Amino acid sequence: MKIKYQGNDEETAATTVAAFLAGKGVNAKTAIVEYGGEIYGAESDLAALSLTDGAELNVFNIVSGG
Repeated sequence: MKIKYQGNDEETAATTVAAFLAGKGVNAKTAIVEYGGEIYGAESDLAALSLTDGAELNVFNIVSGG
């Protein structure tokens, strides 16, 4: 299926948000995910979110330091 990831068109066989992110090497436990106009944090069950053709997915990592 085709989705938009970080503003770019992507082709994927993943069926869930969690599977797609794992394939990209993204640690879902430290990422903020925007999917379908909703925001999901580390406590969210991304394996329960099904990807759909044409979906838009953006991922943000919060970095702190001093």
